[in-house]
Amino acid sequence: MKDTREKILLASEELMAKYGYATFSLGAIAEHLKISKGVVTYHFSKKDLILFELVESYFRHAAEYMAIHMTIDKTAPEALESYISANIRYVAENRIRTLAIMNIIANHRDKNGRLTFSDKDNLICQPLIEIFQYGQMEEKSFRPFSPEMMAMFVRSVIDTLSGRIAINEIEDYEGAIQETISVFAIATRRDE
Repeated sequence: MKDTREKILLASEELMAKYGYATFSLGAIAEHLKISKGVVTYHFSKKDLILFELVESYFRHAAEYMAIHMTIDKTAPEALESYISANIRYVAENRIRTLAIMNIIANHRDKNGRLTFSDKDNLICQPLIEIFQYGQMEEKSFRPFSPEMMAMFVRSVIDTLSGRIAINEIEDYEGAIQETISVFAIATRRDE
């Protein structure tokens, strides 16, 4: 049974990445897996349950990846570099999942028409804000700027690159990583 549940989630990612949000349905999953819709609804009674599980799983997996690949015990500039690098590498290693999640986040709405997965509290920027604050206040390695604004700039670049990498428009993701690191090293460094 657990195997079927996992197959449904994997098929959901594949369908969402390949065909987008508009055509995604429990019936499409059943047809893709060549099983009855009843088998799908046995595991997930509503499409929303699949979408929530996919998003939660993606961000949990990404956080685990980041925890392994980020350098947080060195300088703030090194932490920023590893944050950028780990984010973009995660996307490059999980293109289909990333594209599926981007489709869900950009399109899934609640009954009042509001985006379900919007980051109203801007939690995704919090690690960057902390890196910038530490680099400004403790190390003095970053110039004065708004940590919140700079975090939004970094996330915007990462998110844009993520979409382009996920659809294979950027094949040289290592080059994209290095260029992004260089841009933000220049943007944040304190000139002596």
